[in-house]
Amino acid sequence: MATTNQDYQAARSASNGGTTKDVKDDIDALRSDIASLANSVSKLASEKLGTVVSDAEAMAGQKLGDVETMIRTNPTQSALIAVGIGFLVGLVLTR
Repeated sequence: MATTNQDYQAARSASNGGTTKDVKDDIDALRSDIASLANSVSKLASEKLGTVVSDAEAMAGQKLGDVETMIRTNPTQSALIAVGIGFLVGLVLTR
């Protein structure tokens, strides 16, 4: 009976050691996969963000050009609008 119990304990230790090693290997592989995925997502986000920023800069430049054209064609109206906006901002800030 003692031999059977020792054999069982030895088999269990070997089994647990193997299982523990397999789990550690799986965890290491999972960590590697997650790091690779995070790197891929980071690259994709930076590419998309760069595109969005350049598009926003182009649109802002275009709108600024449109505003400059409107100011040059209607300087009196533009000055009166600016004074009105400044007056309203002043009212809001004093309250």
